[in-house]
Amino acid sequence: MVLSVEDIASVDAAYWANLRQIKLQKGVWSFKDRQYLLKPMQSRARRKCYMKGTQLGFTEMEILHSLHGLIHKVFQRGVLHLMPTTDDSREFSKARFGPLIVANPSSIGKYIQDTDTAGLKRVGDAFLYLRGATLSRQIEIDSRESTKLRGISVDKVDFDELDLMDEDAITKGLGRMGDSTEKQEVYISNPTLPSVGIASIFERSDQRHWFRSCGCGGWTCAELSFPDLVGVKDGKGYIACVKCGKPIANEPGEWVAAVRENSEYMEGYQLSQLSSVNNDPYEILKQYQDPPGGNLGDVVRLRLGRPFISAQDRLSVQQILSCCGIHEQLDSHEGPCAMGVDVRRTKNIVIGIRTGRERYRVLRVARLTEWDEVMRMADRFHVKSCIVDIRPYEDSAREFQRKARFKTYLCEYSESTPVGTMYNDKTGIVKVNRTEIMDATHRLISSERMLELPAMCPEVKHFAIECSSVAKVEQVDRKTKSTVFRYRVLSTNPDDYRHALNYFYLAASGNKVGVVDGGMRRRSRYAKNEYVRC
Repeated sequence: MVLSVEDIASVDAAYWANLRQIKLQKGVWSFKDRQYLLKPMQSRARRKCYMKGTQLGFTEMEILHSLHGLIHKVFQRGVLHLMPTTDDSREFSKARFGPLIVANPSSIGKYIQDTDTAGLKRVGDAFLYLRGATLSRQIEIDSRESTKLRGISVDKVDFDELDLMDEDAITKGLGRMGDSTEKQEVYISNPTLPSVGIASIFERSDQRHWFRSCGCGGWTCAELSFPDLVGVKDGKGYIACVKCGKPIANEPGEWVAAVRENSEYMEGYQLSQLSSVNNDPYEILKQYQDPPGGNLGDVVRLRLGRPFISAQDRLSVQQILSCCGIHEQLDSHEGPCAMGVDVRRTKNIVIGIRTGRERYRVLRVARLTEWDEVMRMADRFHVKSCIVDIRPYEDSAREFQRKARFKTYLCEYSESTPVGTMYNDKTGIVKVNRTEIMDATHRLISSERMLELPAMCPEVKHFAIECSSVAKVEQVDRKTKSTVFRYRVLSTNPDDYRHALNYFYLAASGNKVGVVDGGMRRRSRYAKNEYVRC
């Protein structure tokens, strides 16, 4: 059986766009100089993600892919194109979608029925929903909903600029495909932070990169070889072949998966402006070496399409382990000691003493299951001051506070609490600005000789991993629109030990634990010098 041109166009979105000569604002759709868009546009994979630099055409390509599926009844329930805010979706509809309909009356416009709204377009018998991802309505504790997403049933969801979205919106958006047999997920974004947002999703994909061929037989990926293979000739930059060193052409090229075993689950594409004919690789290299305004982050994220975090805003595991001393973990101490307790399914404990002005020594880190175990450990270390996480199990934390024979406060974090720590003896609660206390423990570790940890062992290494899983990032406050700095978890590892360290620091710095005299540490005595292997 020989397929007709129309038959092929009905199942291949890339062929359809070329055949119909789809007109965009900047000209007729073409894969010339953008061959990297061909494979993902033809793909019918259930999941795709694009971690990219700016202005590379992936959003336009996915919109055409969605329109093709709606027109040819692949997506009979509809498509949801989700953007960070409602304003973003309105502007996208007016600037991109409206002109696309007007410019293509026979291939697209005749299938669109007027719905008199920028966020809803009827395409044949189905709908294209252009919505913002802001969730505001509180349904119950830790659960929010958006009226804009309720009542929608679709076959495909595009998460456009994922890293700027409310994280809960992803779950809500995916829930709109519960009755679909297609269930196509598409994630598009400039990356922001390592292991966050699109970077986290790309890590779960097959991690494809664009390789270009040279006449010598070599295959070169500009993204993976940067900055080594950037050359310059007559003032213009080029990507050199990894084999012969000569400039390689923009095409032909091929996507190559680094983790092929993940291909069935998700196709992932990473591309930068290095692979775009509209950008000079040498100019990108110069900005990388001497960032405009000193902002290397924007160069890496927006031009190179890679996540970025400044080294000074995140502690490394090696930094933390460099604080290890020669003494192994103790099983008891004559005290007086301070204790911090972070509460989840396990109780993460940090116990130690203050050895001088802004000098601290951790004697024991541990993960315990029951509150009785926490109390027994506190007794063995003669704890005098304790700070316990008030959330999420306030009732059990209150019960521990009531039974404790030492001063115990429950800690409540707040982003809005002014600088400083506020103790309330009536309620037994201490309130502290979350960013401020995270800054304090960051300095505690990054500054020399301020903190001594037990000698390295499996539990201390686990402590270091959890303490390094957060970083300080710049964000825009949605209410005030002002720029703020907050700490975010950047990995799949929990950050429980980091918060236990915060609570220990509060307990030790605000109270006389350990023996301090004029800034000089007196000799500490240990109960029978009982060390414990961890």
